[in-house]
Amino acid sequence: MSETMGLRIPAAASDRRAGYKTSSRYDIGVLSFTLPSREADTYLSRLVPEDQEMIANLHPEPKGYEPMAPFAHLGLPEPETLVKGARQIGFCPEGLTSPEGRRLRYCVDLFAHEFAPGSTRFYVRSTIEPGVTPPAAHGPGK
Repeated sequence: MSETMGLRIPAAASDRRAGYKTSSRYDIGVLSFTLPSREADTYLSRLVPEDQEMIANLHPEPKGYEPMAPFAHLGLPEPETLVKGARQIGFCPEGLTSPEGRRLRYCVDLFAHEFAPGSTRFYVRSTIEPGVTPPAAHGPGK
């Protein structure tokens, strides 16, 4: 899924999970991984455009929220419901000049959640062009 989105996952990432949902209008890919918080901040500084800032989730969705491509299928809470330690941003590849952003192939919604002291989980959701062949499954967390 990371290759389909054009999003590099750092080598230090753990608990890697991905999913892909097809529909008649568009497909959606979801991706999640965990990094030590110090490495997460470095990764974000190389991905998020300099002129944009991640924001807190000031208006969380209620418990039971079900988006079109839920992270619940990966055994995770929906990032839109998280408040404490959660930041979010959305951006598209057009004009991105950040080192990691230049690889991006589709627009993404990105959430970073420090769910435990020193551990940050990333949630990435992307709408994929219809007709793109879903990525092959490579086993758990690939």
